[in-house]
Amino acid sequence: MTDSEVSSDLPGKPASENDPLNKAASDNAPPDKPASGLNFKGRLRARLQLISGALASIAAIGAIAGGLVGYWTVWKTLRTDVFPDKQQTQREATARPDIAPRLSLVVLPFANLNNDPEQDYFADGITTDLTTDLAQMPGAFVIGRGTAFTYKNKQIDFRTLGKDLGIRWAVQGAVRRNADQVRVNVSLTDIASGRDVWSDRFDGDRANLAILQDQITARLARSLNIELIQAESRRSEMDRSRNPDAMDFTMRGWAKFYEPQSKSQNAQARDLFDSALGLDPDNVEAMIGKARCLAAAVNNRWSASVVDDRKQAIDLIDRVLSKNPASASAHTTKGLVLLFGHPEQALAEYDAALEIDPNNPAVYGAKAIVFVVTGRAREAFSPAQLALRLSPRDPFAHLWRYWLCHAHLHLHQYKEAIEECSRTINMNNVYWYAYVDLTSAYGATGQSEQAQQSLTELNKLRPDFTVQWYRDLGYSISSNPQFRREFDDIVDGLRKGGVREQ
Repeated sequence: MTDSEVSSDLPGKPASENDPLNKAASDNAPPDKPASGLNFKGRLRARLQLISGALASIAAIGAIAGGLVGYWTVWKTLRTDVFPDKQQTQREATARPDIAPRLSLVVLPFANLNNDPEQDYFADGITTDLTTDLAQMPGAFVIGRGTAFTYKNKQIDFRTLGKDLGIRWAVQGAVRRNADQVRVNVSLTDIASGRDVWSDRFDGDRANLAILQDQITARLARSLNIELIQAESRRSEMDRSRNPDAMDFTMRGWAKFYEPQSKSQNAQARDLFDSALGLDPDNVEAMIGKARCLAAAVNNRWSASVVDDRKQAIDLIDRVLSKNPASASAHTTKGLVLLFGHPEQALAEYDAALEIDPNNPAVYGAKAIVFVVTGRAREAFSPAQLALRLSPRDPFAHLWRYWLCHAHLHLHQYKEAIEECSRTINMNNVYWYAYVDLTSAYGATGQSEQAQQSLTELNKLRPDFTVQWYRDLGYSISSNPQFRREFDDIVDGLRKGGVREQ
């Protein structure tokens, strides 16, 4: 399933040390010394006081000496008109995929040094959280978790990686856990040269894992010459579970949730989140995880009671948002719950999520769906293309490619629809919806032989498929008049393509 979703500051350094091409002297400290300088609150308060008087001039000149790129702030904590559109970098990267944005990076799956596959979930959880944290930096372009994890346990050729993903930096790391003690090694690699420009080691305990991750994020940001200023952490104190075992169940739950989707897999993930909530009823990440499982059950028609599951999911997410309205993951999850049935409300949640985290490919993909089912198919192309740019190898990339196809079909752009659905099938040849659209497009354009070939493949995957069944399915998704008019044309193309009526 889709993916997801801040940092504290560290003491300042001379400007020359902020250049990522020069290793700071502290980076070369003996490896047996943990990261230091973590008492930052006093300095942060002082810095915020200074900055409050300087925001106007910053807005005028755009940057200050030392290469300050931007400010990372919690959603709506500071005036939004001071900062650039958070999604501007993503749109520019999609329009010019041949040019890697300056702050473009991927967080590669951290290695598990425990030599125990059962502990993979722990390293994976740290990787995912770090990806989410870095993705919230304005001006950053961060490759999605789904694509990043296709490189797990593989040898990496950095030049090839940079070319394939259109990025400049790679974050790598390794995790070792000994009882409650955690050690994380992290490095930042310049993809063009293939060399590490910074590395460090962080030690902590399992109960303070979120704080440890904040420290890593802050140090990485300084190495990339980004100033982090915020009023509160993404994982604020009230969000952080104080029960290490509950945290462990939560990490296991997310690891299970990210496995290939099925009814049983989804139920197992939900059970793990329930175990976490049994130990810590206020565990925010577990509440979001359980709500995400409920949304998946509703949207995939696995739910025994859609009404009850949807209500339970909404209640969980509203509890989270009452604690932390700046949770991109919570807004994303609420959007998923509302997607089929209340798409306009879902769109508002997705927009709120992207205001916080502009690098979430799954949210862009979901926005494409909303635009189609609300009769705004022409607006679906940009978010679907953004999703594919952010995570081109994502396990769900074929879905985003399909919604490009489906939007073209809604607009009677048959040639383009055929091209995109053919690409969808190349990515996932058992995704039967693509064969539906191909059959309709070929039928509508009188290409009877191709329509029959596509229909043959569709019948192999869905031998029960009929025109009436598909029309009822589409009408159950949306009551929007424009959507239904366009959908009727798709259904008519299926008839012309030879699909049986009932």
